Amino acid sequence: MKKIILSILLLLALSPYLQAQTLEEYLVMAGKNNPQLKARYAEYQAALQKVPQAGALPDPEATFNFFLKPMDRFMGKQVGDVSVMQMFPWFGSLDAAKTEANYMAQMQFASFIEAKINLYHTVRTTWLTLYQIDEEVKLLERELEILQALERVALAKYKSAPAASTAAPATQRPSAGTSSAAAAGGGASGGMAGMGGGSAGSTSSSSGGGSMGGGGMASSGSSMVDVILIRVQVKDLENRLQLLRDSRRPKEIAFNSMLNRDLTLEVQLADTLTPVALPASLALIQDSIRLNHPMLKMYEWDEKAREAQYRMAKLMGRPMLGLGLNYMVFKPRTDEMTQMPMGGENMVMPMVTVTLPIYRKKYKAAQKEAQYAQEAAVANREAAENMLFAEMSSLLYDYQRATSTLQLLEEQIRLNEQAIRLLTTNYSVAGAGIEEILRQRQAILGYRQQQLQAITDQHTAVSAINRMMNSDS
Repeated sequence: MKKIILSILLLLALSPYLQAQTLEEYLVMAGKNNPQLKARYAEYQAALQKVPQAGALPDPEATFNFFLKPMDRFMGKQVGDVSVMQMFPWFGSLDAAKTEANYMAQMQFASFIEAKINLYHTVRTTWLTLYQIDEEVKLLERELEILQALERVALAKYKSAPAASTAAPATQRPSAGTSSAAAAGGGASGGMAGMGGGSAGSTSSSSGGGSMGGGGMASSGSSMVDVILIRVQVKDLENRLQLLRDSRRPKEIAFNSMLNRDLTLEVQLADTLTPVALPASLALIQDSIRLNHPMLKMYEWDEKAREAQYRMAKLMGRPMLGLGLNYMVFKPRTDEMTQMPMGGENMVMPMVTVTLPIYRKKYKAAQKEAQYAQEAAVANREAAENMLFAEMSSLLYDYQRATSTLQLLEEQIRLNEQAIRLLTTNYSVAGAGIEEILRQRQAILGYRQQQLQAITDQHTAVSAINRMMNSDS
């Protein structure tokens, strides 16, 4: 019992390490478990089994003849005969057939390799999509925390604004016994303002009091507007967060289905993706595509198979040779004159058969068929190479664009963060500029999302280039 408990505790302690899986481990798992890849490999194995079939001789033919009434012959009464015949195609026909079948099997193997590298690329891109979703969720959660903190600041300003606006009128409200002093004070202030009379000073004093009261109300109103604007942004972020979290589940199910494992298992992701370099120079990438891409390999094998097919079609127009034996069974017969039994000895007769391929149209048509198929294979390979190079050019552009975007965004994010710090300080002191703060926060959030998209696009482009080079790295 103690051993069982210790084993359980050990498993629980090691569970984080057992569950943590890298992308390379996921690729190995997909290569072993993916049913589509298994199907392609089974098709290749089935094609290999056609090679010994194509190189085998035709089955020999055996014939058995029995006479219902024995036939009188000089050697006796023939009861029946047994013959065996083996046909031999023209010299080199079987080797040509085996060569064609072997090349066709190599085509199936190239199809299997193409399915494997496509599967690996799809696993990588799905994994990168999950990483992008998780990182974007972290960005939005961090931005949500900042906006909520900003909302608390704006709400505190709003709550403190009414107290400041009501305190100032209370100190300036004159009592009944001091009205003349207040009027004199107003006249004095009016004279200081601009050599006006007493009525002018009184008017100036009353307008000044009104402006102070209005300023307090404006500060209170603007603070509440700030709170509302921030809450609108908060609600928008919460909605985007929910949509992002909901979008993760279908991607995770698709990822697990490619690995042919439980769809509810969690996918382990990397903590941080760093910029990645191209796997090789442009010239090496082009050479690797020409030499290693399975689609081009498939057309090369197809061309060779059609060449062997043409050679076999020519040889099939030659005669086939058949060698065999005929064993005739006799029993003795009675001579009519001597009444003595005669004959009865069985006889063996060698046989030779030759086919006469005189209908030449079908053989010529078979040769033309092989020639046209070979021309099609050459043209298909050329078209596939052009398509791959066009795709490579597009992928290189995507990589360069992502790299340039990353370099540009670093400077933009730095400048925006500096502007936000200044705006936040100004808002804390003067209580103005919340719209610009929110605008800048939206801008920096957009830049960080673009940065995340660029790093994901860069890794996706490199994965696609590795796929074209038939490289698993």
